[in-house]
Amino acid sequence: MVARMLLVLVLGLAWGEAKSDSPNVLLIVTDEHNFRTIGCYRSLLSAEQAEMWGPGTVVTTPNLDRLAEQGVLCTRAYATAPVCSPCRAAMITGLYPHTAGVPTNNFPLRGDVPTLATILNSHGYRTGFLGKWHLGGEGKPEWSPVIDGGFEFTTYMFNRGHWKKFGLTPSGPEVAARDGNGEPSYAVADATGESYATDFLTDRTIEFVTAADSAPFFAVVSYPDPHGPNTVRKPYDTMFDSLRFLPPRTYGRDDVPSPRWLGGGKNHAVFRGEQMSTYFGMVKCLDDNIGRLLRALDRSGKLDSTIIMMTSDHGDLCYEHDRLNKGNPYEGSARVPLLIRYPSALAAGQVYTAPVGTVDLTPTLLGLAGIEANTNFEGRDLSEALAHSEATEKVAERDVQVTFLRNAGTSANWICAIDSRYKLVLSVNDRPWLFDAEQDPDELLNFYGRPGTEEATWRLADALQRYVTETADEFGDHPAIAEALESAAGRQTLP
Repeated sequence: MVARMLLVLVLGLAWGEAKSDSPNVLLIVTDEHNFRTIGCYRSLLSAEQAEMWGPGTVVTTPNLDRLAEQGVLCTRAYATAPVCSPCRAAMITGLYPHTAGVPTNNFPLRGDVPTLATILNSHGYRTGFLGKWHLGGEGKPEWSPVIDGGFEFTTYMFNRGHWKKFGLTPSGPEVAARDGNGEPSYAVADATGESYATDFLTDRTIEFVTAADSAPFFAVVSYPDPHGPNTVRKPYDTMFDSLRFLPPRTYGRDDVPSPRWLGGGKNHAVFRGEQMSTYFGMVKCLDDNIGRLLRALDRSGKLDSTIIMMTSDHGDLCYEHDRLNKGNPYEGSARVPLLIRYPSALAAGQVYTAPVGTVDLTPTLLGLAGIEANTNFEGRDLSEALAHSEATEKVAERDVQVTFLRNAGTSANWICAIDSRYKLVLSVNDRPWLFDAEQDPDELLNFYGRPGTEEATWRLADALQRYVTETADEFGDHPAIAEALESAAGRQTLP
């Protein structure tokens, strides 16, 4: 504590201490979260799109819905790279994964790039991270990782793993479930409302955000659910067993070709309704705990002075296109929830329809907090656009915006550009794919080369070329992708 006070004093002299009206910042991150399991997203979709696993087969999420009702819901938010580590690196730095040094899972975050935590530290914030970090390298679970992104409070930060049960010991937190060899285990065992990971991390986060301290806080609570294994504590484990889960419409389709970047039949998943039941259970447990967190902030008088942002590091296809999990640019994999509540700047009940990438989160949160950072971000500060989101339909029409995605890994497979309607995917082993969210929300058809789509294709290809050049993304130099860029931009004959 003395060291922290000295640090804040020194930084305060250099940067100025936090203003008396500086907002708190709470970032809620879930892991592998399908956006269709959140009620406020379903409310914007047709019944066919909203109820992907059968009529009436839904999980209610009143607390996440509250964030949307009292803030802004982003309909076109995407994981900058739809795998854990690279997306988290983009999220916390405002840089693309290859720039931040984390192109794939288990790579350590570069120590020489500013993070949202180091920037807020320098402005007098009390910073803490609770939950799954996955930017410290190979350590597992590695509590209080050596590479911690500059967060001050890391007692309950663990590097990686999807643990289900935690406990407190005199020396700190531990994974409380063990296998036959005494090693940490993903088992739920007899986890309770105190020891189950989601509940445990919520309790610790409440302690952090409600602590008496004159400094504003920046807290990240990073839940390891609803990532697999699809298991959850009682009573959530059987809460949705009565629902009739059906395979998605895109499951088992042999009447339309699949993109080669999907990986062929080797990743085919056999549909299991019981897995969806426990997935819903994890989502419901998360929503209940987010409700506890909101109520704690309300009781402490900090709710309306806190910027609350909820998102995920990627989605989960949940059997769409015969797949589970993530790693490709399909909606279920790459699209993430993004909800932001901050009554001082954001009007309630707004819907933002322009594209957002998780690389935009750090500059946008700083913008909302009114903090200027002497940092060259690759992501965009969307705070002003979000503050005027009542006109987002007109904004999207007047100023076509684009966000960019790339595959996780050190070898090129695909890169992608997304606007408010279209998604262009260029890969190393297939012709370009163009998806049209209006005409084909299931993403079964390739609109590339169809009459009427030329302008959208050229525009997205040109945007991708600028992205490749400005961010030095070596994936764009792969001969097949470079050729596809030339073709899609209209500089060659469409194949």
